Amino acid sequence: MKVSIFLAHLNELAAQKNVSLTAALREAKKSGIDYLEIDCKSAQGREDELKALMDGAGLQAGGLNTWFDFGREKQPDLIESALDTAQSLNAAHIMAVPGFMAPDEDEAAFIDRLAEGLNGLVGAAAKRGVSIVMENFDAENAPYGRMKTFKELLGKVPGLGCAFDTGNFLYFGEDVLKAYDLMEKRIAHVHMKDIAFAPLRGEKGKPSLKGKQLYPAPVGSGELPMAEIVRRLYEHGYDGLFAIEHFNAGDQLLFMRRSARWLKNIFR
Repeated sequence: MKVSIFLAHLNELAAQKNVSLTAALREAKKSGIDYLEIDCKSAQGREDELKALMDGAGLQAGGLNTWFDFGREKQPDLIESALDTAQSLNAAHIMAVPGFMAPDEDEAAFIDRLAEGLNGLVGAAAKRGVSIVMENFDAENAPYGRMKTFKELLGKVPGLGCAFDTGNFLYFGEDVLKAYDLMEKRIAHVHMKDIAFAPLRGEKGKPSLKGKQLYPAPVGSGELPMAEIVRRLYEHGYDGLFAIEHFNAGDQLLFMRRSARWLKNIFR
């Protein structure tokens, strides 16, 4: 199993434990993690530094997360700079967050504009040998976070892979296994985000659209059917990255160790 973790988690781990980022990266490697999910904006201008840090810890770039605003403009310069950064870091893919809808916008027209921008991104990336994925983002102004709209957008962008985030459908009150059945054939990347209904280390919850507080949890310890999701992925032949995700964890080191151990032991 190929496991990755968000570099932002390791930066937070370093701050929480008062250690260097180098030490945090080594802790990730010791936990059985081999890849990093990296924010594009924070990486730009630091590519050589990050490559040296990753090489020193025996880690590689997994995905490069990039934020666009395709609902308002095509952003060709941002596309090219993101592709430059992805290639510099040897990232396996770019995960695009395509934009957010204003309250007074028409959803159908908004989705069409996102599709146009994403098709341009996918086309430019293909010329560079970079793949593009997109997740079901958990925000009210991201209608593609809902399974039906996400599937519709994927249908409008044939070259786009699904970055399946296990935790985000719950924000909209949707069932993750039903969403999996809809997306299975397009899944190219997976965010292993488990959800708890109570904090583990004093975390601040995020309210779902129905008002229920959702808290980060180590993978396999929360309310979601994570083992069933992994089983289905393996049965379908998925061989991509499993990205540990628990933003705002009260103890990133504890969460990382527990998540990595669960993932590494699930089929033993």
